Amino acid sequence: MTAPARICQADMERATKAVKSAGIERARIVMDLKNQRIDIIIGESGNAPKADEWDRE
Repeated sequence: MTAPARICQADMERATKAVKSAGIERARIVMDLKNQRIDIIIGESGNAPKADEWDRE
C-alpha cells in the first residue's frame, strides 16, 4: 500500500481560496511535503525589473 497523503487536495483548495478571498492578486503557493506544510508567498516576484530614473536617461 501507499503512504497516506501528507498534504491533501482539500488543503491546497483551502490555501487557494484564502488567497483569493483576501483579495491578493499575486501569490505563490509552495507545498513542503517533507515538513507537511504549505507556504503562501505574497507579493511581486523578486525577478521583476525595477524602473530606475537613471535607466530612463
